Amino acid sequence: MSNSETIGPIEKRLYEVEVRHYWEHKGWGGKFDHLGIWGLSIFAGLTPFCFLWFVIDELTIDSIAFWGLFSFMTMMVLVSRYLFFPDKHRCYHLTSLGIHYTEKDMIPDIAYQVVRGLAWVGIVVCIIAAFMLGPLAFVGAGGFALMSFGMTNFRPSIDNHYILISERSVVFDLENDGVLSFAIPEKGAYAYYGDIFTNTLDQKQELLATLRSLFPRIEFVKIKRLKDQYKHPVYQQEEEKAAE
Repeated sequence: MSNSETIGPIEKRLYEVEVRHYWEHKGWGGKFDHLGIWGLSIFAGLTPFCFLWFVIDELTIDSIAFWGLFSFMTMMVLVSRYLFFPDKHRCYHLTSLGIHYTEKDMIPDIAYQVVRGLAWVGIVVCIIAAFMLGPLAFVGAGGFALMSFGMTNFRPSIDNHYILISERSVVFDLENDGVLSFAIPEKGAYAYYGDIFTNTLDQKQELLATLRSLFPRIEFVKIKRLKDQYKHPVYQQEEEKAAE
């Protein structure tokens, strides 16, 4: 029986069995992950501004164009952070077979309304251009029109994920952070690698206590950095099997 054929019934049971513990997490990921996301957004937003500032002599601090461009790029930094790299709202359900959870982007509803409104405006503009310029207008506006039609139904989506847990699972507990990372020694019916997040250390300790009661034989390993988990024999076994 293939891995996909085995996973199907188990995943179905995962959603049917009783939920033993429930918690929510709001944020990007670990304690310091949001700093990296802010850094990426600032770099993506301000790099073009800095480039133009250096190559255009007329773009000086005392010019209106400078402050206009600076304001626009600052707005793009915020757009990048909250629309392209938004925080996540995760709802976790722990059962006797594993964890299933939903994940949704924390984007304000007004943002979706604005995008849908701009999409309808774009469609109207394309139609007017077609009447004024004829079929040739669609040579340039056709792509924009198709994109606009697709964005008229721009709404938040909810993704479903799961982590299957067996007695062979290894749980890596990141010290001073609300992150737990799960791993399985070998690929098979329960093979899954994944991270879950908690908002506080107290919330994580409560989750660990429930995990220990449900899965008394699984291994818990404390780590100082998330990448330290790859030093554990569970990953070395995988590398040895791959080499064979």
